[in-house]
Amino acid sequence: MLKPLAILTFLLASPQGFAQIDVTIPKEHCLKAVDIVANKDLTLMKQIYMPIEASDAQYRAFIQEIHDWAFVKDYSGINEFTTKGVKIFEHAKTSDNDYIRGSAQRWGHDTEVWVYYSFHSTNRTTNAPATKGGFCQFALLNDTWYMINLLK
Repeated sequence: MLKPLAILTFLLASPQGFAQIDVTIPKEHCLKAVDIVANKDLTLMKQIYMPIEASDAQYRAFIQEIHDWAFVKDYSGINEFTTKGVKIFEHAKTSDNDYIRGSAQRWGHDTEVWVYYSFHSTNRTTNAPATKGGFCQFALLNDTWYMINLLK
């Protein structure tokens, strides 16, 4: 019984026990993702999304695709959007998880945060109430948090 307590005490007393990654910005940006999708907000998208070489038309098409998913085709809107927690992936470039490692190698970051979310809606196919969950994915690159997915 004392062994888990001893391990916890060691972790809290060690320097790495104090290392904290501030996830305030990813959480705030995950909430802003709803505004991007609902309002088709290109300006906001460009402010928080990972900089990519894309035309405004390409950005708009991407936003429209997610908007249609959430408001037209699969669901009838995003209601009561809440964040549920976060998962932090330090050393993402060398992660055992292929998805995390691939994402880190693609974008060039080594810290990734997933902000879990859910929202209520109506399923357009069944016309039944639905709760959709997922995660907003963020990369820390050059001391800046960038979104690397948009609600899906």
